[in-house]
Amino acid sequence: MTRRSIAHTTDTAAPHYRSTLVSLSAGTVALVLAGGKGTRLRASCDPELQRTPKVLVPIDTDAGRTPMLGHALAQLAAAGFRRIAVLTSADPATGAEAVETYALTHPAARHVELTIHREDHPLGTAGAAYAALTDLPDVPAAVVMPADGYYPFTLLPSAVARHRSRSLAITWTVTTSPGPGAQNAGRLFLDPGGDRVVHALEGVDATLPAEARDGLRQATSTGAVLLDPDPFRSLFEAYVRRLAHPGEADLYRHVMPWALSQGHPIGAFDIGTSAPDLGTPERLAAFGRTA
Repeated sequence: MTRRSIAHTTDTAAPHYRSTLVSLSAGTVALVLAGGKGTRLRASCDPELQRTPKVLVPIDTDAGRTPMLGHALAQLAAAGFRRIAVLTSADPATGAEAVETYALTHPAARHVELTIHREDHPLGTAGAAYAALTDLPDVPAAVVMPADGYYPFTLLPSAVARHRSRSLAITWTVTTSPGPGAQNAGRLFLDPGGDRVVHALEGVDATLPAEARDGLRQATSTGAVLLDPDPFRSLFEAYVRRLAHPGEADLYRHVMPWALSQGHPIGAFDIGTSAPDLGTPERLAAFGRTA
């Protein structure tokens, strides 16, 4: 009796049995924004907020009380990132030396390739990301991540996989369920399928007319932005060429809205849950920080 190969008998059905590997590509880097001055936190009557660099303000987490930056570093390492770049500022008000020392001595630094990128003068979030990527070779994808947010980091591998499958320069992670007290809630508008950002009103004192909203999904920025380094660099250079003088370039308020206005597609990845921003005393208190 002749036995037929199982592989041979299932050839026509085999394409049905496949999966998508949801994993961070080797070399994917997290660009952690840690150069903010914390002006709003320092205006608080809380002495700890007045004297502590913003990203070193401690918060209560499931793992205990830890600085914002420490939470971000630990969670990024746990999510699979093996390259983390901490972006700091030369402005004395940001406490860069304390921030850098903390990052380099954090336990996560023993398990990842951690680098510090201190801007020589204010570059803005997009400018700082561009400068850091210039110093980081062989990066297949990058995630720009504010250190002062409470993001569901376990979702990042899925977000990166989705971003890379689209071959876009930028994907903005958003949420259609921002929760109470979210910063700049509902300032983004997605296409009907939720795959692309259509309008971005971050930091703009404007509203979208009702007729322009028809069929669009309203969303809120979560702060995390995914970049394909080479296309992003080209896009950023095109943005800078239009400026009369080089200056601070904000990723959320300047570069991405400009890109949309020029017809450059920006992807959307809806995390479907809240990602609290902790940059003000009120939001910090609402999050549940205890003295």
